[in-house]
Amino acid sequence: MHAVVGIWSADESRLEEQRRALRDDVVPATAAQPGFVGGYWMRDAETGKVHTVAVFDTEPHARAFKDYVTRAAALVGVTADVLAMVEVSAHA
Repeated sequence: MHAVVGIWSADESRLEEQRRALRDDVVPATAAQPGFVGGYWMRDAETGKVHTVAVFDTEPHARAFKDYVTRAAALVGVTADVLAMVEVSAHA
């Protein structure tokens, strides 16, 4: 398995719009991606940073998602500080 792990900066003035987009668009679109296994979207209230983990069954599926999510995030005022594709070593 491979995961796309991100730390994102969000335009705080668009927080409600981003929450709606996450619920209505981002999560369903991510779950519909080929090879999707699972994902988590988290927000650090202290820093306003958004942390994400999306797990895929293969490296090519994870790579395709990484390309997709970079383009999609910009549409709602979110930019990647860190966006990495990593191999999953273990899970529980």
